[in-house]
Amino acid sequence: MRLFANTTATAEFLPAALGTFLSRHPQIDIDLEERSSREIVRAIAQNLAEIGIVGDEVNPAKELQTFPFAEDRLVLIAARDHVVSHQRTIAFREALAYDYVGLAAGHALQEQMEDHAARAGRRLKLRVRVPGFDAVCQVVGSGIGVAVVPAAAARRYRRSTAIRIIALTDNWAPRRLTICVRSFAALPAHGQRLVEHLRARAHA
Repeated sequence: MRLFANTTATAEFLPAALGTFLSRHPQIDIDLEERSSREIVRAIAQNLAEIGIVGDEVNPAKELQTFPFAEDRLVLIAARDHVVSHQRTIAFREALAYDYVGLAAGHALQEQMEDHAARAGRRLKLRVRVPGFDAVCQVVGSGIGVAVVPAAAARRYRRSTAIRIIALTDNWAPRRLTICVRSFAALPAHGQRLVEHLRARAHA
C-alpha cells in the first residue's frame, strides 16, 4: 500500500502510528514516501497512491475525501544565547533579519519558508542546508543561525540540543494535517483499516 505524506507527518506523527498498525497487521506492507502537500494531492487524484497526509497549505477537500489526522504549529528555534532567544513570540518577517539554517533544496517545508520570505519581500540568509530536523536543531543549538521547524520536533530535540523555542505569530504557523483519499469506500480493506487507525489517532 502506498502512503504519501508531507515532512511533518513523516518525521513527527507517522512513525509511532505506523509502528502500532504494522505490529497489529503483519500481513500488510506500507510504502511510505515523503512528498510536498501539493504533490500528494495530485498523486492521490491520479491514483498514484492510495492514501495521503497533507498540510493545510492545500485544500484537498475540493477534489478528495478528507479526514483530520493531527495538529501542530511551526515555531522559530534559536540557540540559548542568541539575541532573539529572550523573546516569547516573533513574526517571521522579523526573524528574516538573522542567519538561517535551512533544509535541503526541494524540501517541502524549505520551499514553504522561501515562499513566505518572498511574500515579505526578503530572502532567507542561509548559512547552511542540512537534511532533517535533528540536524537543523543541532546546528541551531551550536549558534549558527535560527530555523523554523514543527513544534513537535523542537520539543523533542530541546532536551538534547541547546535551543530555545519562540512562537511564531503568523497566521500560517498553526498547521492541521489531513488524511486524503480518492474514496474511502473504494479503498481495499487494508487501506480502510489504515485510514481508520490514523483517524483514531486524531482523537487519541
